[in-house]
Amino acid sequence: MTEQGVVVAVEKNGATVEIQKKDECSKCGLCAFPKNASKIRVYAENSVGAKKGDTVTIERSGKTSLFSVFMVFLVPLLLIGLAVGINYLAIKNEIWIPILSVLFIILWYTILALTDKKFQKLKGLTSVIVSVESVEKEEKGEE
Repeated sequence: MTEQGVVVAVEKNGATVEIQKKDECSKCGLCAFPKNASKIRVYAENSVGAKKGDTVTIERSGKTSLFSVFMVFLVPLLLIGLAVGINYLAIKNEIWIPILSVLFIILWYTILALTDKKFQKLKGLTSVIVSVESVEKEEKGEE
C-alpha cells in the first residue's frame, strides 16, 4: 500500500511522516487512524534522504498488514479461547468466561498501546519512504 504525506521530523535512519486520512480509511479500519482523527503520524525508513517539510510517498509491505491483523484481531480471539479453557479446566463457573475475556483483551490492548512505537521501528515491519516529490512539480500542479 502506498500513501503520500509530509515529513514532520527526521531521525538518524528514519522520519516521521504525517498522512492525511482518506475517505477509504473510514471503511477499512486496519490502520491506526482513531475514529475522529484527520491525520496520523507514521515512522518510515528514510533511505532517500527526505528532509523536514518534504512531501513523500511511503510504502507499507503486505507483511505489515498481516502482522497488524494478527496482533489486533486474531490474538484477542485466542485470548477468548484461553479464557474459556481456563474456566473449564480450573474455575468451572461460566460467569467467569466473559470476565476473563474482557480482562485479557484489556490487558492485550494496553500492551499493544505501550509497545506500538517499538513495533513501528522493527525492520521489515516499518513503512519505507520510496520517493520525495519535487517542490517545483507540486507548484506547477497547483497553479
